[in-house]
Amino acid sequence: MISWKKLGWQMNLPNPSVIVPNRPDFFKNKVVFVDGLIGGGKGLMSSVVGALPRVEMWVSRQAIENVCGVHHLEHISMEGAVSLIKNWADQEIYNSSMSRDVNFRFKDMSSVFRDARPWRYFLRLFQGDGKEAIQRVFSQNLILNYMTHVNTPYAEPIFKAFGDRLVYVRLTRCPKSEYMLNHLARWSQRWGEDVDGMIMHLKIGDNLKARVPFYALGWEEEYRKSSPMERAVLMLREWQQRGNDVLDRLKKVSQATIIEVPFEKFVMEPDTYIENIANALDTKVDRLTRRMMKKQGVPRASLADAPRNQTYINLGWKAPDSKKTAFQEFEEGREVAKKTVSSHLMYVLDKISDDYIQRYDIK
Repeated sequence: MISWKKLGWQMNLPNPSVIVPNRPDFFKNKVVFVDGLIGGGKGLMSSVVGALPRVEMWVSRQAIENVCGVHHLEHISMEGAVSLIKNWADQEIYNSSMSRDVNFRFKDMSSVFRDARPWRYFLRLFQGDGKEAIQRVFSQNLILNYMTHVNTPYAEPIFKAFGDRLVYVRLTRCPKSEYMLNHLARWSQRWGEDVDGMIMHLKIGDNLKARVPFYALGWEEEYRKSSPMERAVLMLREWQQRGNDVLDRLKKVSQATIIEVPFEKFVMEPDTYIENIANALDTKVDRLTRRMMKKQGVPRASLADAPRNQTYINLGWKAPDSKKTAFQEFEEGREVAKKTVSSHLMYVLDKISDDYIQRYDIK
């Protein structure tokens, strides 16, 4: 075997404790994240936010969610996670400014064809790259628009990466949503078995079949022994309680703008929330924003009174047979859960739902 030392070469590294990954801030543009529950209305919110002037169409990047998850598992440093997120965001806005890595698949929810201003992406195809593209980011003051899946409990690296550039929108929803409970129960059966599982997993010991989502750190066995509907309740407990704690702490120390939006209020009276988000992004609601709101069916007469969409129908959404109050829908969700959920976890579901109603003053 060749020895590098014999060839006169050796590495003279400093003490590893002083080696810290770092990436400068190249762009000062605002960045908006819309985070919410799986099946909680993120597609609606992200589409409306993306219809604000200067805001890019929404993208979902698993890499950002995964690096937050790996940091939560203490397998990457905060500095490492922050540097990666900064790097990915810089690449994202640069590529978007010339329609590179942009989704032109016609049927996808995140497609250019579903954007409020699709022509901008066609125009960019014929515009320059390099310095010209970078100048376009600055001159047009483009705003990145990310959607993440229940990442709030693990999102601190995002806050550190963007600081006062960040507008963080947390879209919440009462845990007693029948659609969401069923949706999460189905996903719990796919995670670890499906290439589209999206999230990082923990492997328990040498048992390759004992993988659980990283969310379940600290309560792995409880997750494994539970039914799909019970897992939905456990995940909602984790995401809501930890998410509340993380955001309440970050509100005191972060320079980011944090906007919490309860789904039940947003779909009935969206204007105040959209105006707040627009103000935080230094933009304004315009005609195309209003058009997208109408397309998404807000404001609505009831929570489930959404536009028909085959994607959501396939996921279990049902058109309402009558106008119902929020509390009537919560009770229906509870009745569905009660069929397969233990008495202990029904107490948990009631507790986190009561906490939710109090936190957001749901009437």
